[in-house]
Amino acid sequence: MPPTQLFFLVSTVVILPIAWLRGGHPERMTAAILLFNYLAGLVLQFGRVGEFMFGLAAADVILLGVLGWLTLRFDRWWLFLATAAQGLVVLAYVAVLTSSEITARENIVAQWVFGLITLYALLGGVFERWLAGERAAAPPLSDRPARPRP
Repeated sequence: MPPTQLFFLVSTVVILPIAWLRGGHPERMTAAILLFNYLAGLVLQFGRVGEFMFGLAAADVILLGVLGWLTLRFDRWWLFLATAAQGLVVLAYVAVLTSSEITARENIVAQWVFGLITLYALLGGVFERWLAGERAAAPPLSDRPARPRP
């Protein structure tokens, strides 16, 4: 497994549960949508026409639309960054279609890099929500009352 892929996998396994447990509603929705997109990608990655992976491209275009909708619906800065990174993923597919010099391997690397930006933007959103003192959408993990903040 290439180091980039391993880093992406570890980041996903760490960040998505944090976003689900400690995030607000936009963070939880994004974590669920990203998880669904990753799982759908396991099936859709086999849909290819030459170098172009049309199954993954369709899933990523839908993900871009959903992130764009979330950006317009919620007042979160990190959604702008996540949507922009997903837009670059979609542009990488367009580059594969329009240029014969770009290979599927280069497209996959672009998906990993821009996907990492999306994941770490989500983590930044969870951290910002925590700094702002907003309550998590998930119930607390223990029955002990939270300590009051000074």
